[in-house]
Amino acid sequence: MIAPMYRRPFALLPTRVWRTYSGGAFLDRIEGKADPSDSNMPEDWIGSAVRATNPARPGGEIAGEGLCMACAFDGRTMPMTEVLENDPEAALGARHVAAFGVRPELLVKIIDSAVRLSIQAHPKAEWSQANLNAPSGKTEAWWIIETREPDAWVLAGFQRPPSREEWRRMVAEQDSAAMLKCFDPVPVSPGDVLLIEGGLPHAIGPGITLVEIQEPTDFVVHCEFADKTLSIPEASRTMGLGVERVVDMFDFTAYTPAEVKKRFGPEPSVIVENGGGAEVALLAAPRTHLLEARRIEVDGTFDPDFDGRYSILIVLDGEGFLSVDDESIPLEPWTRLFLPAAMTEARVDGRLSIARCLPPRAET
Repeated sequence: MIAPMYRRPFALLPTRVWRTYSGGAFLDRIEGKADPSDSNMPEDWIGSAVRATNPARPGGEIAGEGLCMACAFDGRTMPMTEVLENDPEAALGARHVAAFGVRPELLVKIIDSAVRLSIQAHPKAEWSQANLNAPSGKTEAWWIIETREPDAWVLAGFQRPPSREEWRRMVAEQDSAAMLKCFDPVPVSPGDVLLIEGGLPHAIGPGITLVEIQEPTDFVVHCEFADKTLSIPEASRTMGLGVERVVDMFDFTAYTPAEVKKRFGPEPSVIVENGGGAEVALLAAPRTHLLEARRIEVDGTFDPDFDGRYSILIVLDGEGFLSVDDESIPLEPWTRLFLPAAMTEARVDGRLSIARCLPPRAET
């Protein structure tokens, strides 16, 4: 018997996470803080059951940092890990549990950068399995929400690829000037979506707020660490593997900025359209089998799609209600909800724009 709380959404409380770069004024603002400002708390991990890795944190790492608290429909508040472990199949879905175990194969964040982040890359799942004894890599998607300046940009993929030996030298010697010569800025605007595959060198530019949908790890190779970040312990710069070993993780393909937008941009596909709304997949299979990003637009009444997977909803704009049977949850900008796999129906009323983030489909 499925407990009633898994037939309803869970509200997700803010989960700010310390990072080595500055940002977060946007997050302060949407949390209603009196004096929003940038700090080293520039990320909010939405519905996270993943612990953050922060070896450079002053005073040392905090146990459990990154783990989200969730509020059930009946008002009970509990750790997200408890929500998942109490009834994994109701929370995550039977197929998901069979394929991935009692862990979400998804991590969602809101990231607000005040500065350009360090040039970095994350492993693909296959590389993680072979080199880190971990099932997941860190392919991710960026959904640009807001920019502080009109000419916002990111770095994504090499435009002038170095050789493997040249890149190894640049990282080992912290030659940031040479690293930057390998890239051209890729212009971005609110509404843009990019897939950042494992192995692709990248950096979020200054003054960008985005929703990040990713595989559920905190794996990263910091190519820059001398000037762009605080003092990161040497072993943590390359996940403890050393520069010689991680250099083979990188994608050395040349992509022009236009090719980045085409190769890694969205491929919209309508999932369902009814009443006063539509649900559109922006990134999904076959472009990527590792995550799914959808946009829901409502102007009236809309019945979203339910396919046996759990999902995370983030209201981007507008107001309304999400109703299950005779009970309703108010929706407003930056409401975050976890929809368990056991949910089979709901109705959205109002005028809203919503980001919906889903895990990969479990192979059967």
